[in-house]
Amino acid sequence: MRQVLTLLRHSRSGTSPATSFLVRRSHYKTPLKVAKPPTPPTSPKPPRKPQRFSFHDHTWEDPYSWMSSLNDKVAMRHMDIYMEQEEKYAEAVMADTERLQSKLQSEMASRLAFDLSTPPLRWGPWLYYRRVEEGKQYPVLCRRLASLNEEFISHKSPSAGFDFTSGKRIEQKLIDYNLEAERFGGYAYEELSEVSPDHRFLAYTMYDKDNDFFRLSVRNLNSGALCGKPQADRVSNLAWAKDCQALLYVVTDQKKRPYRWIYYSMIGSTDDDVLLLEELDENVYVNIRHTKDFRFIAVNTFSPTSSKVFLINAADPLSGLNLIWECESVAHCIVEHHQGFLYLFTDIAKAGKPVDFHYLLRSPINASTGPRIWEVGGLITPFCAL
Repeated sequence: MRQVLTLLRHSRSGTSPATSFLVRRSHYKTPLKVAKPPTPPTSPKPPRKPQRFSFHDHTWEDPYSWMSSLNDKVAMRHMDIYMEQEEKYAEAVMADTERLQSKLQSEMASRLAFDLSTPPLRWGPWLYYRRVEEGKQYPVLCRRLASLNEEFISHKSPSAGFDFTSGKRIEQKLIDYNLEAERFGGYAYEELSEVSPDHRFLAYTMYDKDNDFFRLSVRNLNSGALCGKPQADRVSNLAWAKDCQALLYVVTDQKKRPYRWIYYSMIGSTDDDVLLLEELDENVYVNIRHTKDFRFIAVNTFSPTSSKVFLINAADPLSGLNLIWECESVAHCIVEHHQGFLYLFTDIAKAGKPVDFHYLLRSPINASTGPRIWEVGGLITPFCAL
């Protein structure tokens, strides 16, 4: 009976069971094979070179201490290879986000002004500032006369930074750090930058990544050319002296400890640099800075057990160092000169008790012979008793 009913249904619909099967077969689609996800890249592993260390009765092994051997050319070559592998690994992991990266970069770029500039800093008649040029990676150090500041519209060339009255450009480019990057292997990092008081020279230090130290250069701001001397390596501090004709700077030893203070006469001199101070004690550090009126240069030497401050006449750097203050502890000291007085801003302990603040000491510049007397909050105290 069931077979009869089945035949009747197919006869009414005009299709036979065989035909119905073929129709269903024609609409059947073979399921697509799901592609296997690509094998994730393997994270690179740096070479392991175990080295044993002992300190304070403890011994351990460091398999990666070779990475700090900057003077070992073989180790640094291994480091370069490993960093290249890391870069390729990062690119492989982020490969499926390239479109998203491009979109994000476009969105961020559309929200950034191409004439980015730091606020101008006035010193004397000049306004100094750094700005970024379109399409460049590093900024440009520039200056313009404060008297022409109202005439300055923008940083774009050629007419916006041009004074049509005098026929001169208002803006002066001092250093293009993109060009400095070419000098130092594609990388530009400046640590120190000091314009001479007469605004004629700029002394600055750039990081040399191949040698892992900062290199001193001096640029003539009128001509834009680099001066032949001084050019020194491993420089950590510098100060102008002798009416801008001399530069004093501190160099570090191989362990990056500032220990040697050198004077050099810049203008018209071909003589070698003159060594003024060399600190052989490996626990003592040397630091220099000029007072704001450029009349003196303060030399700070400090160690875990003592602090000393020397003063030198900036007009005659070879006249020697004059000890003006010392104590038997580590102390923060800043010396300034104003209207015949020396001011010492320090946090040295008072009456043998440590303090958590800084206070001011004052002493006449032309002090009598003997221990210099410093005035502390109305009290007169010899510096050796502080």
